[in-house]
Amino acid sequence: MNNNNKISFVTSLYKSGAYVHEFYNRYLACARQLGVPYEFVFVDDGSPDNSAEKVRELIAIDENVRLVIFSRNFGQYPAMFAAIANATGDWVFTSDCDLEEAPENIHMFWDLVKNEDVYDVVYGIVNSRTGGFVKSSLGKIFFRVLRWGADTDIPENMSWQILMSKEYARVLTSYQETETLPAGLMILTGFRSKYVYIDKPYKGSTTYTFRKRIKLAFNSITAFSSKPLVYIGLFGISITLVSFIATAIAIVLKLFFIDYQSGWISIILSIWLVGGLLLCSIGIVGIYLAKIFNQIKQRPLYIIRKTEQKEVR
Repeated sequence: MNNNNKISFVTSLYKSGAYVHEFYNRYLACARQLGVPYEFVFVDDGSPDNSAEKVRELIAIDENVRLVIFSRNFGQYPAMFAAIANATGDWVFTSDCDLEEAPENIHMFWDLVKNEDVYDVVYGIVNSRTGGFVKSSLGKIFFRVLRWGADTDIPENMSWQILMSKEYARVLTSYQETETLPAGLMILTGFRSKYVYIDKPYKGSTTYTFRKRIKLAFNSITAFSSKPLVYIGLFGISITLVSFIATAIAIVLKLFFIDYQSGWISIILSIWLVGGLLLCSIGIVGIYLAKIFNQIKQRPLYIIRKTEQKEVR
């Protein structure tokens, strides 16, 4: 690898004003230790705090800092992809701005690509999930369900610390999916990849509420897998077969056992069971139809209001 290869440190901003300067200083120190050219790309995802103003303070002292401002809040996934798309480096390193993962981890990533062009992308995998028992357990259940339903083997606890070549970044940002699982797209993109395991001391305060996490889980599973629709069909066939067998047994009992009475309770329970299954199935199909509806409108993944950078004289 050429030592003149530039690294682009990219991140999204949402209520990140308290971490911008530390993020910049620590990654700048890493770039100097690596001895490579660098740039910073910050994407303001409609942050309601002073995140953009903090970046402007950095722009005033460093011409290698760039600020991309969205017209409104679009979410972390569009913001990160916008940051990657606006990077000009030979290598792009994505990371959360609130320092959930240590910037110094870049050395582990860089050691895997600096000597030979063996890998195009290096993914960071968190050793263990942060949070309490409930949060950790829900996270494990989510990934198990996702692996069960998805066609692509998505690693558990994948972080936003990822080092990617510009070729990989170009292909990754060519996707036009409005609702998807970023980790799934990254694995689906392919190329020569490697995992590194990192710790997550968790410095910042998350902006993901429980409601947002549930929404993310549903979107991830339905956006990256069509298997739930297949399972609905198979489940429907199974219920039909069971119902047919039960009906045949009831007829036989009625014909040969005069005192047999099925009772209204079994009838009501059967109606509730079938009705609940129908509503659940229709709901899942409706989710997929809604995604198709959103996709065919072809709305942009994000809208950039303006880009700011120090003028070079």
